[in-house]
Amino acid sequence: MYALSGVTVVESGQDLAVAFAGRLLRMLGATVLVTRERHRELVPHALAAFLDHAKTPAAGRDLGQLLAGAQVWLSSDPAPAHERASLVHVVLTPYGAEGPWAGRAGSAFTGSALGGLLHLCGEAEREPLKNGGLVLEFQAGLFATIGALAGLLKLEAGRGGGRVETSYLESAIAFQERGDIAWTHTADDWKRARRHEVGHPFTVFPCADGYVTIAIGPARQWENLCLLIGKPEWAQDVELIMNKRANADLIDEALIPWLASRKSADVVRECQEFFVPCGPVLTAHEVLQDAQFRERQFFQSMQLLGQAFEVPGAPFRLEGAFDPAAWAAAPGAAR
Repeated sequence: MYALSGVTVVESGQDLAVAFAGRLLRMLGATVLVTRERHRELVPHALAAFLDHAKTPAAGRDLGQLLAGAQVWLSSDPAPAHERASLVHVVLTPYGAEGPWAGRAGSAFTGSALGGLLHLCGEAEREPLKNGGLVLEFQAGLFATIGALAGLLKLEAGRGGGRVETSYLESAIAFQERGDIAWTHTADDWKRARRHEVGHPFTVFPCADGYVTIAIGPARQWENLCLLIGKPEWAQDVELIMNKRANADLIDEALIPWLASRKSADVVRECQEFFVPCGPVLTAHEVLQDAQFRERQFFQSMQLLGQAFEVPGAPFRLEGAFDPAAWAAAPGAAR
């Protein structure tokens, strides 16, 4: 039995974050009724198949009747119609249901801009850049899922359902790293940069055949890196230790040639042997072939138009909550 077996979710609207929340709840075992047809010009066929896999199509059916038998309603409509005490209504909007921006047209992209996330994406002295993928759409969907689960716990405790709200704007702000604290506590308005705002090395570096990430945190990691690249004296240099970000160019003068003489696999192996956090920057093809994901059976096979393709599975492990084999064998996307 799945964790949410017996729970019915009604999903309405075209929003990708709502659809992703519905996908996560379906993977936890809920029955998800999809009340809309996807606009193919807005949502590519493969993405729609991924988001709607194993959901139940319910387009054209009366929404009020569907909600009468549901515990959760996922929507992008803040209107209170059909809300009731025994229903958890999860509403996702661009900017929130109240405030000066409420009701304005928006998207994850505009939420990223207004929330300050785009301000941090890109190179210094250049224009802001859009982040890749659907990061904010799926992040907002994850927050909506958390809200739905919290609402179900409240409902189970006998305190009724009610409305749960989240937005792209608030999601963009919520997962930024300390930018607001930097301003309120130090009056430092973080700018775009390849390097980390505080420490170094904590960024992407080139090597002989690609790129790797190195993320130095605690003092022991710094000490181990110094030994690895042949600079043991740096591990005792107090001024350097306390000001690694200000001395990033000096550090790179030793680190970058060391990396350039090695392939990414060798860099990762040597760093891990010294307990230095390091990983390769993989392409999509390399991710699909990576032994870590294969061992954990993370990717699941799906059929689309007679062709098999692989998509991410559940981003969680919970005994009795998700069966990869059963999920892969479930009926296809809601139409």
